[in-house]
Amino acid sequence: MSFDALALPAVVVVALAAVLLLVSADWRLSITVLAILYVGVFMLVALSWPVEMAVVKLVAGWMSGAVLGMALIGLPEDTRQQVRMSTATSMFRLMVAGLVLLVAISLAPKMWEWIPKIAPVQAYGGAILIGLGLLHLGLTAHPLRVTLGLLTVLGGFEILYAAVEDSTLVTGLMAGVDLGLALLGAYLISLPLLGEAG
Repeated sequence: MSFDALALPAVVVVALAAVLLLVSADWRLSITVLAILYVGVFMLVALSWPVEMAVVKLVAGWMSGAVLGMALIGLPEDTRQQVRMSTATSMFRLMVAGLVLLVAISLAPKMWEWIPKIAPVQAYGGAILIGLGLLHLGLTAHPLRVTLGLLTVLGGFEILYAAVEDSTLVTGLMAGVDLGLALLGAYLISLPLLGEAG
């Protein structure tokens, strides 16, 4: 099965999903957008890997979202922290995201020199996700937001790394890292509740 026709839409999907993760204040929307982001990561990874291996990225991403969602659902409504964002904050984040997108688009052609086997759409998708994920990490300290930023950066790295290495062991290890980050994020989200219980 060829994913070449879906490659450019996948880049658009990951870019929009990463921007939406950056400006979203609702945790339900963020978990849903994370699932959509991993669909784009799956399509871009499938350009280099067999579909059976690329599906591992999709399943690991969805499981990571499920772990985070279960941790948030398990919290009482009054202790569930919502990230509050004013309109000015959202506009600032959108403008900075636009700058990061421009930088990522300008750096992607250099990646073709660094990684000869990479497809141009993979370079764009990976650079966009890494840039927006690092921006997300730089703008927040909330455990859910930090976890989403780390998963975004890791998704971009996985796209770039897929062009270099197609080992089954590496695929499993990267899926384990995704799930480990989600479990750590779920623990940090639940920590205030655990402190009250103890």
